[in-house]
Amino acid sequence: MMVSAALVLLSAVTVRAGERFVPVVAQVKGANGSYWNTEVWVSNLSDSVGTYALTFLPADRNNGQVLMTENVGEPIAAGETIHLKGVVPPGRAGALRVVASDGVIVRCRVYNARSRGSVGQMVPAVSREEMIGPGSEGFLVPLVRSGQFRTNVGLFNPGENPIHVHVEVRDHTGKRIGTASYGLDPGSQTQINDFLLQFKVSRADGFQAVLSADDWFTAYATIVDTRSGASTFVGPTVR
Repeated sequence: MMVSAALVLLSAVTVRAGERFVPVVAQVKGANGSYWNTEVWVSNLSDSVGTYALTFLPADRNNGQVLMTENVGEPIAAGETIHLKGVVPPGRAGALRVVASDGVIVRCRVYNARSRGSVGQMVPAVSREEMIGPGSEGFLVPLVRSGQFRTNVGLFNPGENPIHVHVEVRDHTGKRIGTASYGLDPGSQTQINDFLLQFKVSRADGFQAVLSADDWFTAYATIVDTRSGASTFVGPTVR
């Protein structure tokens, strides 16, 4: 397993200050000859030395113990930007936990490198407060499916307790097509590939997913062009 020097873990208590999450990262083969990889830029925009720590959270796994660890940060000079590859072990997908000092930001690119070049998407790092909370709904729109496009949907639980995410799929008129429930262990991420196929939808343009749970979580959609391999990231609108 290849692990970046930035992935440093020591047993301690849960750290909340400066904590954010990238809901999807990968270094894994995908459908139609795609190969997904991840690169990260860490930038210190402050006027003093900062720190950062990145922790990979494997998909479909209980990562509760990892969330209860204190991350010892790597130093980063004032004004410095560091480019990191290899933050995801080969053959794996999941999420990324970021703990950084004030003024230190992280930008993450998840890209398809199936040919000589690459096409990718910037995936934002979000705090728990920016996610979908209890009593709120998250909307993923548009969801599309055709001979050229498919849409993957991912869910991430940043908390230390298991949750169930309720999903309602609606067509372009707002009519309900179907519902589903997905269980997520602590710190767990999961992705449902070709999501609309799970609801027996063969063609769709402008469908939406409405998501809710009894604790904080986030979700995303990725629209993939099967011809070019290009992907478009869709974050949730919270209401």
